[in-house]
Amino acid sequence: MKRKLPSAIIIMLITMLASCRITKSTTNTAKTLNIYGSGVIQKPVIVELDIKQTKVTATANGRLGSNLETLKAEAVSMAVKSAGADVLVEPTYTIVSNRGTSSVTVAGFPATYKNFRDIKIEDVPLIKAGILQTARVAEPTTLFQKRN
Repeated sequence: MKRKLPSAIIIMLITMLASCRITKSTTNTAKTLNIYGSGVIQKPVIVELDIKQTKVTATANGRLGSNLETLKAEAVSMAVKSAGADVLVEPTYTIVSNRGTSSVTVAGFPATYKNFRDIKIEDVPLIKAGILQTARVAEPTTLFQKRN
């Protein structure tokens, strides 16, 4: 019995070490910017957005109960990356939950930054108009589907 105990412990340790695996996790981040809205202003710098006129879409999937904000960010990141853009303008989200999974699809206009420059006096009225004229943001609604 004394011989079986150390060998059983050794076998158990080998099994535990062999069953351990290393998983690789990748997280993407992305910024979105509504066409009208507040932004971060440091020393004012003007930049133009080159906005493509065709929308891009991307879908992120997760288990039911996954953080929807994380799935939204993942979908935006995939859309921006696939379009080779810097930002997604006016993103809209479609959220579907079905049979234990959640799916977030984003659609928006990809845009790239170009022509960075310091602010000029003639830019001030444009900035004031942009700050005062903000778009209305619709809150998402939840749709319930019948189970079959």
